[in-house]
Amino acid sequence: MTIKPTLMALSLAMATSAMAAPVNPVIVNGQVTFTQDGNTLTVTNSPNAIINWSSFSIAQGELVRFVQQSSNSSVLNRITGQDPSVILGTLQSNGRVFLINPNGIVFGAGAQIDVGGLVASSLAISNADFLSGNRRFSADGPAGQVSNQGAITTPSGGQVYLIAPDVNNTGIITTPQGETVLAAGHSVQLVDSTNPGMHVVVSADKDQALNLGTVIAQGGTIGIYGALVNQRGTLNANSAVVGANGKVVLKSSRTTLLEAGSSTTATGVEGGGDIHVLGEQVGVMGNARIDASGQRGGGRVLIGGDYQGKNPAILNAKHSYVSQDARISADALASGNGGKIIVWGNDTTRVYGTLSARGGAASGNGGLVETSGHFLDVAGARVDTRAALGTAGFWQLDPANILVTSFLSGPSASLGDVSAFANAPGADSEIDADLLSNATSNVLLQATHDITFYTGVNNTNSGVGLTAQAGNDIHVNSLIRFSGDITLAANHDGAGTASGSGRVFTEGVPTAGGRLTITDVDRPPVEPPKPVTVPPSADICTLAPNSALCQVLSPPTAREPNNPVQMATNEVIKTVNRSSSSVMDTVSSGIPAEKSRGPSVPANKAEGNTDASTDQGNKHEPAKKLYCN
Repeated sequence: MTIKPTLMALSLAMATSAMAAPVNPVIVNGQVTFTQDGNTLTVTNSPNAIINWSSFSIAQGELVRFVQQSSNSSVLNRITGQDPSVILGTLQSNGRVFLINPNGIVFGAGAQIDVGGLVASSLAISNADFLSGNRRFSADGPAGQVSNQGAITTPSGGQVYLIAPDVNNTGIITTPQGETVLAAGHSVQLVDSTNPGMHVVVSADKDQALNLGTVIAQGGTIGIYGALVNQRGTLNANSAVVGANGKVVLKSSRTTLLEAGSSTTATGVEGGGDIHVLGEQVGVMGNARIDASGQRGGGRVLIGGDYQGKNPAILNAKHSYVSQDARISADALASGNGGKIIVWGNDTTRVYGTLSARGGAASGNGGLVETSGHFLDVAGARVDTRAALGTAGFWQLDPANILVTSFLSGPSASLGDVSAFANAPGADSEIDADLLSNATSNVLLQATHDITFYTGVNNTNSGVGLTAQAGNDIHVNSLIRFSGDITLAANHDGAGTASGSGRVFTEGVPTAGGRLTITDVDRPPVEPPKPVTVPPSADICTLAPNSALCQVLSPPTAREPNNPVQMATNEVIKTVNRSSSSVMDTVSSGIPAEKSRGPSVPANKAEGNTDASTDQGNKHEPAKKLYCN
């Protein structure tokens, strides 16, 4: 990135000369008073005050203090003269300070900014938008640069926005549990600026946002936006508070780069936070570090897109790149499950670095790492989703065609970063068989078209399995051995649309330490039977309240003490009992039992039934039958 020399030279010149505090104020809105005491200018303003100044700079040793009603109060300072604002001294306020200067703004190396919130912009904002809370900024003409070389600090929950066509930070910005935004564009809109999770809309063609310094928003949000986004410093959204996970968003309309030596983190004392690196071309270069680990669960790192590129809220990259010395982590450290790392490119994805989404040391399972693109190169990549006391996670690879081979012919990490965003050399993605043999994560291969195992794979790591899903065919030309399960699924729609004719061809032998499953157009997967769910605490009167059986079982109520069905049932029982008594009287009179049964025995035989209980000696218990219609 190039920094405009005129503005920087002017700031250096001003740093060595005597300077006055802001001059010639004109009150446009609200109640404002001014008090000058030596090198200290105190401005007391009502909420939403607007002041036009002919110039606004603060020399070294000078102090400008805005005294406001509360931390929610704001004051708009608009510069109408021709000079940029150069802040080398101290700016203080208990509320939010807007500083709008189309000529540019520089916070020098010695500047101390201690405010409730800060908006420093070379883009204009109208009085109506400011008063209504609409944070819409646009360039009325040429707009200068906004640069911070000093120290900008807010209390907890504070917000700092640096807005210009060219924005850079080489100093320190601290907004604990708040938000810091560097937005480069000719038109910028902060949607719902009272919400730390707000959305930023930037219209930028060749505008650049650069961080060479340190931005700290512990448990808060950091956002850098522009046509070109370059992160060379430290972005820290780590959280030390339960329930306050941090978030970092780096988003460009063209290229987003995390350069060598940079550190981008959103770790947490509970779960890890979110880190998004988005743009048409995204690169994690050199030895850049990204960390979204958490003590009780891994966070989420999205490089170039979300899972399978299917999240419409996340911008998909055309090309994504991770250098061989780069490291991306979303681990669960103490306990919990590993997080999620996605590296996605619609056209190409080249991943050569280390990606880790491990489960917790005491408990939890491994997470998910997805490296996917129409063309995919993962030569030398190190992926770790192990779990010390749980189940290993997954490494998902999702290109158009997969060739598992030891004879790599495509580009590799040895070509260096210069080839990071080269176009795809073809539709076939070669995966080194040794990568799969040494994998400590469960491997998920998803190809839009075909998967071919030219070279054998022998993975002896405990519990590690292989799932291969192809929209068309799977060819196993060599031995495949995994200690866990192996699933070969051709004609599968996991990565797209099934061809309708895909088959699994096994010239080689797939050998699984666990279960081997093969499905294709001739061997479709078997759907397991769906369990029948019984309503909880269901009885016959719940399922069929008007049935005769419910009427029989229902006790009398005050409303219906003599239930008709219950009364009929009672009469049947009485009749049976009287008949039984008659039979018993006959038996006791000396008549043979066989005769006493009369016509009932032939009737039973005609029905094909036998009364075993009577023949076994239970002669004093009458037979009972209950029919329910």
